[in-house]
Amino acid sequence: MSCKSAIGVCYGPRCSDFGSRDMAEELRQQGFEVEDLDCQSLCPHAPAIRVGDRFIHRATLEQVAERAEGQVTADSV
Repeated sequence: MSCKSAIGVCYGPRCSDFGSRDMAEELRQQGFEVEDLDCQSLCPHAPAIRVGDRFIHRATLEQVAERAEGQVTADSV
């Protein structure tokens, strides 16, 4: 299985409380490469997940997957 895109997931306490670790596991199961990040100091915007060089604030699984899929398409052009 090839990885679709690298995604960085904040594992800080606040983001973890808002489900970032569960999202990271689900993204891995969907075939994405996921990097566990130390706290990114984006606590008011938890969970914070990086796709490429930008963070998604108050991220949902759907937003992250959509952005990551779009990035793969853009990178392959």
